[in-house]
Amino acid sequence: MNYQGSSLLPHPVERVWQALLDPEVLRQCIAGCEKFERTGEDEYKSTVKVVIGPVSARFASTVTLADVVEPTSCTLRFAGQGGVAGFGKGEARVVLAPEGEGTRLDWKADAQVGGRLAQIGSRLIEATVRKMSDDFFVRFAGQLEAAPAEAAAAQAVSAETEIPAAARSSATAKTVGIAVAAVLAVTLIWWLSR
Repeated sequence: MNYQGSSLLPHPVERVWQALLDPEVLRQCIAGCEKFERTGEDEYKSTVKVVIGPVSARFASTVTLADVVEPTSCTLRFAGQGGVAGFGKGEARVVLAPEGEGTRLDWKADAQVGGRLAQIGSRLIEATVRKMSDDFFVRFAGQLEAAPAEAAAAQAVSAETEIPAAARSSATAKTVGIAVAAVLAVTLIWWLSR
């Protein structure tokens, strides 16, 4: 099954990219997200509770980040298992592009599902996918709006204590990976609910 969408955000590409790579931002934006863990250089695990009609389950997913072109695009490959509710696997491509003074975020996903999820009616799944994606972008926009005040406070702290370049690079790589995992979790929810 295929799914795609687009959202226009009133922030520059770099700002949106950073937010997509911030695990705390994404955890707060994804409904039902319980955790993200880094398991390797570009591999992550997440747990997301999903409710689609009569099916409710916690999906444990593995996400791998690939084809990263900072700050404009990346590919997320995922596999998730929800016990008796079913499973899902697939790939999602996320692309950021400047549009006016803001950013257009486009995504395309291709996934396969099995188990009880595959037996749910397509109308119910489609409605759930739309609601989850709408909720994600409302929350994400809210996080982008809240971030400037927090960023100013963090900048004041970092000016007082300089972080070595190697530590900043490692933190950035980890954040990117976790953010990708979050995006995959959202995509997994959409795919599993389709």
